[in-house]
Parts: sequence; C-alpha cells; structure tokens
Amino acid sequence: MSKIERIADSLRLFTRLSAFVGFLVLSMTTLVLLRALELCSRQRIDRTLLVNRYSAGLCRLLGMRIQTHGLPIEGSALRVCNHISWTDIPILAAGLPLRFLAKREVASWPLIGWIARQVGTIFVKRGAGDSAAVRQTLVSALEAGESILVFPEGTTTAGEGVRPFHTRLLGAATAAGCPVQAITIAYHRDGQPDRLVPFIGDDEFVAHLFRLLRKPAVRVDVMFHPPLTVSVSDSPRELARTLYQQVSQGLETLREKHEAENGLSEFDDLHRSAS
Repeated sequence: MSKIERIADSLRLFTRLSAFVGFLVLSMTTLVLLRALELCSRQRIDRTLLVNRYSAGLCRLLGMRIQTHGLPIEGSALRVCNHISWTDIPILAAGLPLRFLAKREVASWPLIGWIARQVGTIFVKRGAGDSAAVRQTLVSALEAGESILVFPEGTTTAGEGVRPFHTRLLGAATAAGCPVQAITIAYHRDGQPDRLVPFIGDDEFVAHLFRLLRKPAVRVDVMFHPPLTVSVSDSPRELARTLYQQVSQGLETLREKHEAENGLSEFDDLHRSAS
C-alpha cells in the first residue's frame, strides 16, 4: 500500500468515524424520546419506518452500495438468507419490515444490538436446546402476519459459498401455512468477493467496524428469489434443500456477473491505453 493510499484510508476513517459517533448519538436520543412518549401514552409506537430509515443511513455511512434484484413478496413470510456479516442485518432491515433470528450476543453490540432489538429480533442462545420454543415463537409471529428472517446456515461465512441449511426452524413456515422466500446477499469489490466484510472466526466488532470505515465503498447485491408455497405435508429437509439451491445459484450468478463486468472494465481500460 502506498503512502497516498494510507493517508486516504486515515482520512476516510476519521470522517466516517466522526459521522458514526454522531449517528450513534442521534439514534440513542431518538430511542430515549420514543420510550418517553410510550411511557406517557402507554402505547407502543411502531418503529418500522424509523428502523428502515436509520438502517439505510447506517448502510450509507458504512459505504454499502446496495443493488437489489427481484422483488420481496408482500405480507407474512418466512425469509431465509445466507449469512456473511453483522452488516446483513441493517442491509435487509433498510428495505423490509422484518423480525430477525440472531444469536444472543448480538443484543449487546453497540448500535447494531439496538437496531436488532427495535425490529423485534428473536435472540437465541446457542446450544441452549430451546429449538422447540423458538420454533413456536416463529409460528406465532408468522400467524400474526409478521415476516421473519432466519440465517439457516447457523453461522457466518466468507461469502464464497453457502453452507448446508439447517432444517429445524423451517418447519415454522409449514406450521403457519405461509410462503418462504430465499434471499441471496453478496459483497463484491473490484469484481471479486470482498474480503473485508465477512465477520468470521475470532473477529471483534469494534476492530471489524474500523476496517469497514477505513476502506472505500463495497458493492452489495441482494437477490430475492421466487417464493415457495408450502403445506404441512412438505418435508423440512426437502424445503431446506430447495432453498439452499436457490441461494447457492444466486451467489454463483452474482459472482459471474461481477467477474464479467470487471473483465469488461479492464478491457476498456486497456483499449483506452492503447488508443
């Protein structure tokens, strides 16, 4: 890395970090005011629009340039998506009224934990053996007309492939009689899967955040696949396999698209240089 690039990264970090702190203060202030209004009125205020706007603002601040493909279905649905980073949550929350299923540790993360709680995230303690209770919570929420998003891989990945989907929670859709929609999310930089965004291994939230704030914008593709209609007779295992295939194929399609675009860009650069 050249000296100029290091200076540019440092200036970008300073600018974005300052904006991030201001964003955090504004978010917390808004939350306090909402809680005060709720206590006075004794009624819960719908936060859907607020969370959508704040999530979109956070994505812009983090340098996420989002491009959507396909359309999300309206109404109650169980949605499943591959999982690459904590940034998946604000990206998806920016455009959809969703409740998420996430590990309990997320609730304590600064800002992201707040966003997760405000969209009604269902927190799960890993290894707690409470799958049946969580599944029933999902069924109740879906029957009440809400949309739930789960990450059936059960963990984050580097974004270069998709892990097999767990089946234990997909049965909530069959029990509630609602459709299931798969979503593929992918991060690319210079035509290649991005190496900075994945939140894997022993990554720490603050260190990971600083890495994102320091670097230029990253392209994020969100692909909505055709929904599946399910019934009580459908096998969760077969459902998981079909959803896995949709998400995997979506990831491959997006990879080929970016490689082709990047190859064309490099060809144009060579052509201009030769001219």
